[in-house]
Amino acid sequence: MSIAPPSSHALSHLELVEAAILAPSPDNNQPWRFASQADRLLVYLAMEKRLPSDVNAMSDLTGLGAAIENIGIAASEVGYSAKVEYLAPPTIATVEDAREPLARISLSPGGGPDPLFAQLEARCTCRKLYSSRPVEADCLARLSEAAKGVPDVQVDWITDRRRIRSFARLISTTDLIRFQSETFHNEIFRQLRFTPEEAERTREGMDVRTLELPPGTVLLLRLLRPWNRMRWLHRLGLGRLLTVPSVVSVLKSGAIGVLSVPEPTANAFLRGGQAFQRIWLAATAEELSLQPLGSPGVFFAHIEQLAGRKLTDRQQRILHQARARFGQIVPDIEARTVQIAFRVGHCRAPRFRSLRLRAEETLISEG
Repeated sequence: MSIAPPSSHALSHLELVEAAILAPSPDNNQPWRFASQADRLLVYLAMEKRLPSDVNAMSDLTGLGAAIENIGIAASEVGYSAKVEYLAPPTIATVEDAREPLARISLSPGGGPDPLFAQLEARCTCRKLYSSRPVEADCLARLSEAAKGVPDVQVDWITDRRRIRSFARLISTTDLIRFQSETFHNEIFRQLRFTPEEAERTREGMDVRTLELPPGTVLLLRLLRPWNRMRWLHRLGLGRLLTVPSVVSVLKSGAIGVLSVPEPTANAFLRGGQAFQRIWLAATAEELSLQPLGSPGVFFAHIEQLAGRKLTDRQQRILHQARARFGQIVPDIEARTVQIAFRVGHCRAPRFRSLRLRAEETLISEG
């Protein structure tokens, strides 16, 4: 993409929003809204886009943080510096009022181009099976370095095969809980787009072609769309079969990354999203594929931030055990909030990519 030097606020802001919406978001729900206000951009959370499984909008805020980072990178390409002010109270964990902006971005001349700008359009989620060839340590160090400028964000890497296998078993546990819940089940199917025409019409959600599923799996998904059929699958003890793709994808990875923040606040999650986007763009520059693995962070948040009130007693016990195992796999995050995990590795680029709503649909003017 190209960014023209700002000749008017409306034009420059629209171009910056075009860069912002290239950011990742949970299940491609695109939970952002932007307002043009003189020489500033205001960033809002689109509350109607929130996913039921999310906790305190953590996943949505990760997406908003990534979009904010894209704005800063795009502004730097034409010699502008973007100053980000976080507007949520520093101790607030969630967002309840969609009328209040979460961030204010002020633009001023200065600063040089960011080398990650070239990766904004190239970055995408790759859900294929990667090579299990390890990602070199110096390469992982460069990914960590890309996020080093974002304060209070920590990135840990799982690289030895024994710990990767342990993490794969943990993914099976957290994914299974998602499949066992009617609420979460309905959320998944709300976001799936089963035909190219539906994907083009909505321009959000997950085109099933991007899931890189084996032949026949899409038909199985269609059959399992009614909750009563999925419930019977679990009653027959076959639900864990649904977690096999996630387990195999983790095993077929070069490394697993874990991004954490010191406390579960809205501002911390926005910063985490900025760091995550920089890691992802740096991985793209290294010709590495990346896929977020959301269920551990989300369900750990259910027990740590919501005290398990949306889960059954059995699910709470299982997740407390899983969180303890996770602390053994990644000891350095024991006292931190896991925001998101992800896998990286060597793989060919995917054939299909998720679409985005047009920038004009997410930008309004406030004068």
